[in-house]
Amino acid sequence: MGQQSLPVETQATPVAPAAPPLQASEVPAAASTVPARVSAATAVASVANATAAPPSPESTPASVAVATRAGSSVTPPPAAAATQAPAAATPAASATSTAVPAGSATSPAPACTPGVLTPSMTEGPYYKENPPESAMLAQPAMTGTRLMISGYVLDASCRPVPGARVDFWQADAEGVYDNSGYTLRGHQVTDALGRYTVETVVPGLYPGRTRHIHVKVTPPGGATLTTQLFFPDEAQNARDAIFAEQSVMDVRTTPDGESASFNFVVNG
Repeated sequence: MGQQSLPVETQATPVAPAAPPLQASEVPAAASTVPARVSAATAVASVANATAAPPSPESTPASVAVATRAGSSVTPPPAAAATQAPAAATPAASATSTAVPAGSATSPAPACTPGVLTPSMTEGPYYKENPPESAMLAQPAMTGTRLMISGYVLDASCRPVPGARVDFWQADAEGVYDNSGYTLRGHQVTDALGRYTVETVVPGLYPGRTRHIHVKVTPPGGATLTTQLFFPDEAQNARDAIFAEQSVMDVRTTPDGESASFNFVVNG
């Protein structure tokens, strides 16, 4: 979720007809426009006197995600003889569809449409208050396919929400909830960039429901979102009355099991 180069206009240098040789004092000063992308060596060899045009930056509006504007410029050639001027540098701007979250200069933020919130869903009968604070829900001897889920908590303007509380609870690989303890239950707080990561197992199926994981997201000082996460390509998805396509995780197979990503968008 690339950059598009904008065309750079160029102007060809007119070729004057042959004329009788002039005396040194009669040679007029000539000016020629050199394209912005001509190398320094070519500019020096082909232009007697070049007039540098001031840069004209351009910008591109942001797309559905919070966009950043990245400008690029051509480095002017080295200084030539006293009668020569460097080629003009024309910067070109481009836009990207993903933004860089606050505090990060390299990691792009996930795709997010401003104003489109993660849908609220039923809590169900198996939620238990006061789960332990832990990002490791899977236990060493636990059966089932290991699953690593990561992503961001974002506000309605697609800005990261640090310090948001994220609660997870789910059935085990056999489709059974632990209602006497806190197995496969836990909460964590997003970091300074609004990120979370939880390690668990792929939940099993039980009658009446497709494969899913329950989540509560509470931004600092905000209302709690209760929702569910779903898996792609599940046969039961079409028959589950609670299922929402918008809440399907991006799931990939890894050497250790499965890896999934999902970004919660909440009212902050």
